[in-house]
Amino acid sequence: MMGFVTPRDPTGRAALYDAPPWHFAGRSITVLARCDAAGIAALTPAPLTPWGEPVVRFSVHDLFCDLGRGWDWAQANPAESCFRECVVGIAVAHEGRVGFWDPFLWTDSDAELAVGREFYGWPQRLGRIDMTPPHPIRGWQAGDRATGRVSRLGTPVLSLSVTLERDGPPPIEQPPFVGFFLERVLPDPTDGSCLREVFLARMQDVMLDGIRSGSATLDLHAPELAPLGRPEPLAGQVHAVSWTKNLAERLLSERL
Repeated sequence: MMGFVTPRDPTGRAALYDAPPWHFAGRSITVLARCDAAGIAALTPAPLTPWGEPVVRFSVHDLFCDLGRGWDWAQANPAESCFRECVVGIAVAHEGRVGFWDPFLWTDSDAELAVGREFYGWPQRLGRIDMTPPHPIRGWQAGDRATGRVSRLGTPVLSLSVTLERDGPPPIEQPPFVGFFLERVLPDPTDGSCLREVFLARMQDVMLDGIRSGSATLDLHAPELAPLGRPEPLAGQVHAVSWTKNLAERLLSERL
């Protein structure tokens, strides 16, 4: 039997994804919002601790990923390599290292759902993500409005928008798009216990381009987002992005 992960078959072609590294490229719409500090702390698992001001990053992404199979495969298989994602990012720290903890993510890709949950521990859920694209000829311009809407099982999750006003990012301190803390919880079917592991994954070859920012709006609907309270949107941005995702460092392992 061949294949990096299930489903496995004699050829290996049925596997949802191949071994890392995986290469990503795409575009993003992000809103930074001040949220309830106690709610942020409640959504942050030990040994991580919230970092900085209680500002949460809400992003929707339109992405292209080779799933470890190379760009030739990605270009020839758009139904598998192209997907969308929504990420809620909390700035956290652990032993002097700063990055993001993502308590909630939604995606429309089965491969992204599988690799996120079983390989790293990102808590992916299936959802629908709709995004405003930049104008195909002139790109983004001042005065344009970029909007993202996310739903799951026909129910709204969140909506966000950015009215573009200037070039460059908003002047709000956030960790760079590099370090991500992860929690993988694997139930044991023999006794009902769980193996809990915490990791740090560091993105490589990160490149951002075409950053434009401006005023923003944000509405949260999903019940799991209720601890964040009534967010105060501070600013938002759009940009193109590419990066490489590889292996992670294990920080903690315990049996629950």
